[in-house]
Amino acid sequence: MLDFPIVTRGGEAHWQAASAWAHLLSPQQQQWLSDDSSLTAKLKAHCSQFSVHLLGQQQATLLADEARWLGDDDAVTVREVILYCDSKPWVFARSVFPQQALQATQLNLAHLGNRPLGEHLFSQPDLQRSAIEISAFSPHSRVGQLHQQLGFTAHTLWGRRSRFSAAGQHILVAEVFIGAAPLYHTKVSE
Repeated sequence: MLDFPIVTRGGEAHWQAASAWAHLLSPQQQQWLSDDSSLTAKLKAHCSQFSVHLLGQQQATLLADEARWLGDDDAVTVREVILYCDSKPWVFARSVFPQQALQATQLNLAHLGNRPLGEHLFSQPDLQRSAIEISAFSPHSRVGQLHQQLGFTAHTLWGRRSRFSAAGQHILVAEVFIGAAPLYHTKVSE
């Protein structure tokens, strides 16, 4: 498997408002990508067993395309995970947040381990979420390579990202649908 962090450089994604991609997406894909409720809750509703595999969480350099969401902090924490439904990989997620967010007692980000960040964020009483951006990822991107290393056929992958704000902190969360995600099936159950 690729080394952590999977996403090591900007430019592999071209994040845009969801409306910019609407002509390329099926209605089912639009529903998965534009849904502003908890993705963790949605995934849990679609499988019997949900799990999180932590790829890594450590200090890293903020990528240029992330800076507009988080400011000029050079030192950030990056957390990357794979979300599994019924032992199959469905989502690669990358979360980026300033170092001071680690010290925010209310958020308790330093001790998540294999627990889902989304479930934790959606339990915050003051949670706010930005508009969702969408991007396509080529099979040659690092996430595309991860998808293939997990045993899946190369194709364009779709992802979304938004900034969450809680406890006076900002967290940028990108979620790319990989592997067995129903987003790529011709019929998607809701």
